[in-house]
Amino acid sequence: MTVATRSGAAGVDQQSRYGATPPIMFQDATDGSLGVEDISAAIGQLRAAFASEKTMSREWRIDQLKALRTLLTEGRGELCEAMRVDLHKHPFEGVSTELGLVEAEIDNALANLDGWMRPSFTANSAMNIPCWSSTQQDPLGLVLIMGAWNYPMQLTFAPLVGAIAGGNCVMIKPGSYAPASSHAISRLVQKYLDSECIKVAEGDRKVTGKLLEERYDKICFTGSAFVGKLVLEAAAKHLTPCILELGGKSPCIVDQSAHLEHAAKRLVWASFVNGGQTCVRPDFLMVHEKVADEFFSLVKAAIRDFYGSDPQQTEWFGRCINASAFHRLEALVKGAASDGKVRFGGRVDASDKYIEPTLLDYGSDLDAFKQCGAMADEIFGPVMPAVRFSSVEQVVTFTKELRTGKPLALYCYARDARFVDKIKRRTTSGGLCINDSIMHLVNHELPFGGVGASGMGSYHGKRSFLAFTHEKAVLEKSPSFDETFVLRPLLAARFPPYTPFKQALVRLFSMRLADHAVNVHRTWAFWWLLGALACYAMGIRIAITWA
Repeated sequence: MTVATRSGAAGVDQQSRYGATPPIMFQDATDGSLGVEDISAAIGQLRAAFASEKTMSREWRIDQLKALRTLLTEGRGELCEAMRVDLHKHPFEGVSTELGLVEAEIDNALANLDGWMRPSFTANSAMNIPCWSSTQQDPLGLVLIMGAWNYPMQLTFAPLVGAIAGGNCVMIKPGSYAPASSHAISRLVQKYLDSECIKVAEGDRKVTGKLLEERYDKICFTGSAFVGKLVLEAAAKHLTPCILELGGKSPCIVDQSAHLEHAAKRLVWASFVNGGQTCVRPDFLMVHEKVADEFFSLVKAAIRDFYGSDPQQTEWFGRCINASAFHRLEALVKGAASDGKVRFGGRVDASDKYIEPTLLDYGSDLDAFKQCGAMADEIFGPVMPAVRFSSVEQVVTFTKELRTGKPLALYCYARDARFVDKIKRRTTSGGLCINDSIMHLVNHELPFGGVGASGMGSYHGKRSFLAFTHEKAVLEKSPSFDETFVLRPLLAARFPPYTPFKQALVRLFSMRLADHAVNVHRTWAFWWLLGALACYAMGIRIAITWA
């Protein structure tokens, strides 16, 4: 497999955002991690481990979740240093945006695993009475988790929590563009987790290609839509289901009713955290024309407040992951500058892979904005293209017609309830934040996932457990009941020959009213009535006693 170019359905070559031949950034895999020649044998070992039913026990899952928690605690220094080397990420930011979120996922899984594993009883159908109906979450088997370089710890370990909780064996492939982080993940996983059931393969596209030749029971991939298509294509050969966390161009909409200073601070933080290399970052800005100039001034002030007069000198601002990423963004900024679109920012430094936080102002021409270079693909860097709008209809139409498809997230800043309601009802995105940005990821009760071109499937919290398990339907019946004098002739109605009496019974028990009748004990009204009758009966007895 190659991730350099791919022929599209129309016969047009599609390229990664890093070009036709992105440089191989990965060297010197950690001792004990798997190379190309080791993968097939390792897959066989993982399948043998799963077949032994070792991972199915509650005890194994709890032990491994606790071991992962220990890995994050005792390995925090090593993990944070790796993120600093790869992304110029401050240790506090490494904890707050990555390790802390994974720790919260682990704690939530440990607190709720017993309930998640317990069978869930459901209503019965009249045709099956008497019976017991339930669903049971079965482990899938062998899972491939393909992490990403931009949040190398969070996007590798967070799905791992769900895979372990679900009772699976796991093959981990960290993002190769962040080699220091990949090495740290490999070393620590080998040190703390069960090496018989959880393995790490490090390397570049050759390793990825070899991994995708194998069969899995589920693949979880985080990355670009370009590579996501290749992953899905490889998975289809084995009918392997996938979770694809991709990206796209997530809009940020600022209405004239918004609290502008409040919106500017949240926009700046979400847009430029991790050097703008965040899949759910606000990727372009739509501001109401009546407040646009004021808002842009507030954005500029917020950048100065957060990062100082020279963001290159602060420890809180990240760098491009590699030279290819830098040159792609540099070309975008220089092209916009030649067109007179740079409102502020625009400085670059190739030696430091530094792009200054930059706002591109495209005025009010929505058609021209739609066709500009900044709107061709996800930016994935500290550059924010902006356009003005005059009505909510323009916003809705524009977001629906994005060339990149449905976005991974959408952000709306407004205090006008009618404006907010139209955005909520008439737009589609993987996630939606009103008067904030990217913070929906912090709540593990909310699903994290895309829609359409921005991805498929979701995880976080209980959904991580559900994502890596199969919901099995279970129907239990008892011959002792079925063969009783009363039930035997009724249950035999489904067997031929179908006499008029049997046909009438089948029609009767197929009615929705019959289903309601046999499940009346599952309703609150039934138990309320039963309790009321019990109290009434108790009251009668008391009255008689007093008499």
